Amino acid sequence: MRWLPAIAFFSFLIWVIVAADSGAPNYFLQLAGSLPYGDKMGHVLLFGALALLLNFATKARQVALGPVRLYLGVVLTLGFALLEEGSQLLFPSRSFELLDILADLLGVALATVLTNGFYQLRTRYRRRRDALTQQHTDDEPSAG
Repeated sequence: MRWLPAIAFFSFLIWVIVAADSGAPNYFLQLAGSLPYGDKMGHVLLFGALALLLNFATKARQVALGPVRLYLGVVLTLGFALLEEGSQLLFPSRSFELLDILADLLGVALATVLTNGFYQLRTRYRRRRDALTQQHTDDEPSAG
């Protein structure tokens, strides 16, 4: 069940990409085009959200890439982003831009920060809850 949001969002993202590749009119693409830096903000939000959802779906599992450890969700998102950006070279309706890749990286970096923050807060909460539970158990008079 934890994979459902990531799969649903990935499906939405594929739909947006296919619409862009085919040159078909799309509300989301038109909205992004109407805003200053809307395309770049879209890259940050879409790939950041995908990375965040995949991080939670994988329970923040990490993989080692040489000396660096990254969330599996981040690695999957970056791989997909690079494939998608590179595929734009094959479609006349699309334009490859390095700034799009930088926007994708920014979104993934923000997702990493949010994932770290969430799991740190969760750990702190659980430790505090466990300490209070233990304190409550210690305060109870023993039967005997």
